[in-house]
Amino acid sequence: MIFDFKDDRSDDGAADKDINDYFGLDSGYNSDKTDVTMTEDTDKCYTTEFDECGEPLRYNVNAAKFSEFEEAKRKYKALCYKDICLWIVQNPKRGERDLPAMEVHLQNHKSVDNKPKPTAFLFRENPFSMLCPISYILTRAIRDNAILVNGYTSAEPFFATDLGSQNVKAMKVHWKPECLKRPVFRRSVWTTNGWAKSKTEPIPYSKYAFYLNRLGRDAGFEDKLTSYCFHRGCANAIDGKASDAVRDQVMRHNPFTGVFNEAYNNQSVRFNVQDAYLESDITDDGLTRAFTHMSIRCNPGAPKEVPREVMNRLLAADPEIAILEREFKESHTRIRWEYKFINRAPKEIRETHKKLGQQLKAATKSLEDELEAEHRKDYFFYIHNEMMKRQLNRPLNEMVEEGAVPVIEHQLEERTRLQLVLCDLSKDLSPQAIVARKVSAVNLQIALASRKELMTRQRRSAPTCKDPLKGESLICAPAPTPALDPLPPASKFPLVYEKTQCIFCIGNEALSYCQRRRKFRRPSHMWDHVENIHLRDVPAEQRIICHHPICKAEGLILDGVVLFKNHVATVHEVRLRPNVFPH
Repeated sequence: MIFDFKDDRSDDGAADKDINDYFGLDSGYNSDKTDVTMTEDTDKCYTTEFDECGEPLRYNVNAAKFSEFEEAKRKYKALCYKDICLWIVQNPKRGERDLPAMEVHLQNHKSVDNKPKPTAFLFRENPFSMLCPISYILTRAIRDNAILVNGYTSAEPFFATDLGSQNVKAMKVHWKPECLKRPVFRRSVWTTNGWAKSKTEPIPYSKYAFYLNRLGRDAGFEDKLTSYCFHRGCANAIDGKASDAVRDQVMRHNPFTGVFNEAYNNQSVRFNVQDAYLESDITDDGLTRAFTHMSIRCNPGAPKEVPREVMNRLLAADPEIAILEREFKESHTRIRWEYKFINRAPKEIRETHKKLGQQLKAATKSLEDELEAEHRKDYFFYIHNEMMKRQLNRPLNEMVEEGAVPVIEHQLEERTRLQLVLCDLSKDLSPQAIVARKVSAVNLQIALASRKELMTRQRRSAPTCKDPLKGESLICAPAPTPALDPLPPASKFPLVYEKTQCIFCIGNEALSYCQRRRKFRRPSHMWDHVENIHLRDVPAEQRIICHHPICKAEGLILDGVVLFKNHVATVHEVRLRPNVFPH
């Protein structure tokens, strides 16, 4: 069941936005618009560009002008394709396949404006697809169509080269000129088809920090996971294995300044001081290394959030939130009584009402974050006490069972298959099998990047671990993965569809076939979905293409929202909400 509203809205309520509108609840999508899979590429955040035939330019990377990327490069300091040199190098061992290598030139670092220290890092191929940086960059480059030479649209050609036949030692992969100054890791923008990947705007650090924090919470780390954890971990991994000059070059520290010892040195001593003091043989039993890593305090069974019923009781008991909620409801009731609809109220009243809703939302979010932090802190405190009690009552001859492999159910088949490939950490494979696994991972990532995943009401994830306080696991055996379905032809979508289906979703090829044909509970829910998702930022005079596969193949473009809705009503026999209020 696709996520939609439970309340029964009146079909003739043109702009009847209820109390939930100020909290961003849009039918079919996540409320904060951050967890939806970003797949498509676009230039604009509010519309779709078309060529002379009426086809959207969303996937056409050549449509962007070179000056556009020059401006983006001057505005943002981010990793671009120009900073990455991808090579295919002849293997020094005769008779073995060529090896991909990658040079990454990092120049946008701290204090780069005062004293630049450009540094080039060499990345090698890793046998595990999950840990291979070249595979991820190669996936992004193929998806962006950034490779200059035509024909490299999949991973196979990069792992099937034979440079020895041409008597050359290395071959450089050149990028297209319009892609040189394009950021590799880009943020998502809003379009008529929902969220899509921008071509020019890099992902901000705040979003990156948010993803890291969520990753650490879901993985069960007791400490907060930040980018500084990787920065410090890299410095400590190099320290002692390379010279101080190399370490300072990697960290971009001035030599002989002691910055590493002051700010990056691990507070846990990485040496067996006890054996050294007792003049014993210094043993390497792994304990010293284990206690210098934050993973020793990782518990995958840690709660990711406070139970909803507990959270609701705590929020209701907070006096500040209770006052804000009462004022917001009174304001909402007063506006509805006087003006019937929120959008009919004067601008000053609407702004005051919206600001009050934002204050309530901010106060609720702040308290929820505080409660979740305390909840996790309490869990990590009591879980060890419970484990100690269980150890006292544990039978002496109890058999230790290995934890079951977690099984997670995904919407998209591409994501399910990619998970199996990335989580395959088998080492006893032949070189041909390792290459096949890597090629499969890259191709599946490319396929996944062209699809979109919708937010549903209920979670799909099964229990990710075995609860340490319970003796059983609730994880079921994995089901066989089906083959990927080809893109359905336009003939599978009738010209006249049902009145609860969305014209935009039917033509969205990034969705699966079932998602494209999904139905809402009633027409009013479909209206809300179209207005809040697809036409939210579209001006009334904006040219709109009909997204139905048959009309899209004919290149049909309508001059304005009103003509588009009339076309949908007359040709496809589905009514959309009339424009009562101007955009």
